[in-house]
Amino acid sequence: MHAGPVPDRLTIWPVDDGRYGLDATFQGGSGYERAQIHRTELEQQGVSHTFRQELNGAWTLRFGPLPAADIARALSAFVY
Repeated sequence: MHAGPVPDRLTIWPVDDGRYGLDATFQGGSGYERAQIHRTELEQQGVSHTFRQELNGAWTLRFGPLPAADIARALSAFVY
């Protein structure tokens, strides 16, 4: 995976069993389009994720829960 459009918010959340989740949230008029760029690549590479619209109109790609090493790899898609 290579870095693409930068999300407006990245959230890493822990799970009791030592795994983590990652949410990449895109907001604003271009939020859907920017998120869709990542979603297309994720689907082409077979990376498990969910894609949802938030109540405030933002769009979030969610990964996990996954082992820390996998979250680090997912994070690299959003950080240059």
